[in-house]
Amino acid sequence: MEMKRRIVIAFIISLLFSGFALYAQEPAWVDTLSETVVTATRRVNISLGRLQTGLEGIRGVVSPMGEGDPIRWTQGLPGVTTGADGTTAIYVRGGGVGNNLFSLDGVPVYGYSHILGLTTIVPTQMIGSTTLLKGGFDGSDGNFTAAHLRIETKAPATDRVHAGAAVNNFLVSADAEGPIGKDLSFLMSARISPLSWEYRAVRGALPSLLGGMDNFSAKVGDLYGKLQWKIGPRSSLMASALASEDRYAFDTPDASHEVMGWSNLVGLMRFRHEWGKSDLSVSLSANRYGTVQEQDKVYRETLNHLSLQSTLSEYILSADLRHSLGARFVLSEGAKLRLAQFEPGQIGEIKKRTDVRLSTFWLQLEYSIPDILSLKAVGRGNIYHNLEYDGVTSISVSRSGADRIDPEVSLSARWNMTPHLALEATFDRTRQYYHTLEGLPVGWSLDMLLPSGGFIQGGKTAEPETATQGGVGLSGRFGDHTASVGGFYKEMYNLFYNKYSQALFSGALASWEQHTILGNGTSYGMECLYEYAHGDWYGRVAYTLSKTTRHGFEELNEGKTFHARFDRRHVLNATAQWKGLSATVTLQSGHWENGAAETYPLPMLGEPDWQAKYYSGYNNYHMPTVFRLDLGWQNGFKTGKVQHVVNVGVCNVTNHFNPFMLYYDTRTESWKEIALLPILPNFSWRVEF
Repeated sequence: MEMKRRIVIAFIISLLFSGFALYAQEPAWVDTLSETVVTATRRVNISLGRLQTGLEGIRGVVSPMGEGDPIRWTQGLPGVTTGADGTTAIYVRGGGVGNNLFSLDGVPVYGYSHILGLTTIVPTQMIGSTTLLKGGFDGSDGNFTAAHLRIETKAPATDRVHAGAAVNNFLVSADAEGPIGKDLSFLMSARISPLSWEYRAVRGALPSLLGGMDNFSAKVGDLYGKLQWKIGPRSSLMASALASEDRYAFDTPDASHEVMGWSNLVGLMRFRHEWGKSDLSVSLSANRYGTVQEQDKVYRETLNHLSLQSTLSEYILSADLRHSLGARFVLSEGAKLRLAQFEPGQIGEIKKRTDVRLSTFWLQLEYSIPDILSLKAVGRGNIYHNLEYDGVTSISVSRSGADRIDPEVSLSARWNMTPHLALEATFDRTRQYYHTLEGLPVGWSLDMLLPSGGFIQGGKTAEPETATQGGVGLSGRFGDHTASVGGFYKEMYNLFYNKYSQALFSGALASWEQHTILGNGTSYGMECLYEYAHGDWYGRVAYTLSKTTRHGFEELNEGKTFHARFDRRHVLNATAQWKGLSATVTLQSGHWENGAAETYPLPMLGEPDWQAKYYSGYNNYHMPTVFRLDLGWQNGFKTGKVQHVVNVGVCNVTNHFNPFMLYYDTRTESWKEIALLPILPNFSWRVEF
């Protein structure tokens, strides 16, 4: 079939390693994401608002990298729906991608996706535990309204130096850990992607495989290091650093040149001390996150240039003190000071800037009767201040939202009615002061971050996002069987919406402030989880039945209710493992596409706006059901003192067609679907010594 569609760069890259020829289906361009099953018996630590697993649980998740990934583990849990099939976008209990907090050892990481959304920037070998918090939040949590994906790195080995290396389709990595002297130990990891080299090899051997894409280059990699010093029997000092980069450039068949990328630089120092029944933790962190997007696109014989950059620099000082008050009470108090500088969506030399100060104080009280009852109450207060500069004179032009004080509260209770059955309930009132202006909903980190208090469309003030949610459920463990079932209801206010988020690398992004609007949302549903583990057998089924809507957006659908992005009524994920064999099934309802009615204006830099023909109305196009079956096999063996782990997998065994969104093709001046390509094998190999 003649190729009539051009592909988004995320899926072009996966072609470089697939070994399959491209082909198109009307009305969509189809491409591939690879996945491999890594088997391991693991249980999830289940409660209504908190789901936790260790490194083995992460390793046992289907992943395009051939090794486990925290986001992949999260996507298989109840209450979570995905964006584009196969990427790292997650939507939790009705919130958007930007309503989730992703943290590493307590430090927020804003650009966590890697390899265009195929994995995260956190190396699997560094992970000690992963926790998804959906409700009943802790006092130290904050500045999000949907969920917190909390990743804690493992303690370095102290017996001897251990080292490992791995290779798969997308990354080559090396890592090591061990002691340095008596009381000092280290962790370190380095990963680099060979995408550019593989492109050149494929370009020379099979040029038709790339469908006209030319001059592709990629700079992708990450470094992580950690030092841990034990200062006597009760104190310790930890220092860590994480650096990552994703940068891609390529030419498309329609004479366009695209550049896109994002980077992270994160540093942390933490001191811990214990005495008596109390312990103290003091942390200082620095975080710099940046994105860039450049485009030279020919439209109607006119060359249009777009350059859009964003940066966020953040410094956090926090202290947390915890006391055990007798056998049943635990009291915690803490404070956190954030100093941040935002430069979102910068065009040319003019750098508009907003300085932010967010001070948070919390008090948390826990009460428990062992094996019977546990209660937790959290009170949190936020003091927020922002100061805007015009980017020309460096003089303050706005104090909107300065020195506002906002309270938050979280409550949770668990009653063990019998030795095997527990009743749980949670309630949360949360606020968020950093906001994500979502672009393409595929889990990339190109989305811009902007703070509360600034001005958006119509001169309105960007108020903090607010969410109120409650949940109740039952959980139990009966021998080899574990299960939970619960429901939730959530109201959201001041949600950010990018009217032209469907525009694919277009000049509309250059006037992003004029297309940012606020509204509200509602979400409710049921969450179910079942696990079975016995001997060589492991199985897990997660099911979510939910409905998520948006309303109150004056310029969208006349303010009336419409479906939220990726509102999927049914989400089912099932995994079965036996020894080294694994099978995973994903079944998700298709979502409704929403767009502006009748025409779709796209501003072009230096040119008059033009109108793209578009389907009319909201909730007007229903994407088909997503179905995927992945099979995998893992084998471990030794040669001398070297341990080998080999993974072989096949993604989308049934060759199912899974479109996920629409984009505008400037050559044909029409809207096209983007979807995944059929069946794809995957391979990874890791050695440890």
